[in-house]
Amino acid sequence: MNAVDTNILIYVNDSRYPSKQAIAASLVAGLTDGVLIWQVACEYLAASRKLEPLG
Repeated sequence: MNAVDTNILIYVNDSRYPSKQAIAASLVAGLTDGVLIWQVACEYLAASRKLEPLG
């Protein structure tokens, strides 16, 4: 079982850093038994609100 970190999820959706976005996307795509911990989900929601003005 692999837990996904908040930063990985943010980089998947943050187009300001294309190289980090590509790496994060490949990590997420390669998960076969990943889990999303409740705390990470809450952190992602809070952090992703900061990305909203960026599009």
